[in-house]
Amino acid sequence: MRSQALLRRGVGAAARRLGRPELVSALYSSARQAEHEAVGIEVLLAGTLGPGCTYVDVGTNRGQVLKEAVRVAPRAQHIAFEPIPRLAAELAQDFPGVACRELALAASPGRAQFCYFTKLDGWSGLHRNPAVSDERGQPEFIDVRVSTLDVELAEVTPTVIKIDVEGAELAVLEGGASTLARARPLLIFEHVPEAARAHDGASGRLWDLLTELDYLVFSATGAGPFTRSAFAEPSSVVNWLASPQTR
Repeated sequence: MRSQALLRRGVGAAARRLGRPELVSALYSSARQAEHEAVGIEVLLAGTLGPGCTYVDVGTNRGQVLKEAVRVAPRAQHIAFEPIPRLAAELAQDFPGVACRELALAASPGRAQFCYFTKLDGWSGLHRNPAVSDERGQPEFIDVRVSTLDVELAEVTPTVIKIDVEGAELAVLEGGASTLARARPLLIFEHVPEAARAHDGASGRLWDLLTELDYLVFSATGAGPFTRSAFAEPSSVVNWLASPQTR
């Protein structure tokens, strides 16, 4: 066991130094899944975005996915939403051609307390993630402005909307139902049932809303379409695709 742990630590260090994440995925099935989903998202962006398109990034964090969208479609319109002030300022500096908005998105506009994990900011959200301890995350609760997709995109026709909001994806989609019905964008969203339950966003309710809007649900790697029961089952899939049946 000790030798395996040392091997994994050594491979992890080498992967970071060489910029070769596939070295880690050779040891961890979860890392392999994440790598496959990342590639799937890159393919979706490259195959969908182009001049005249609009990419919307909800929960941009440090711009991990936004960077790829800008790379494959530099002449497209890009809009990013990030409620953490420090990260929003960094995005505005790093992506001068992107409309960066310091906002959280939900089902209705207003103001809210936001759990900002200063040591694990990618796990931050409008509700605290119970899996992150005080010691690991060092949380701060900050006051943030909240808007909706329908308000923010009233004059915009999005081509692709990516959503990574640590379990609040149902609320984001509820606040964007009119936009989805009007523009029929492709949706790329993170969904983990355990995180969604903290936001009262059970998987079945999310699937129901997408179905009402005439969307089919796939994994980011292309598996599917998923039935309601299959989508709600425990799964290694984290990133999903919702595709409109009509556009």
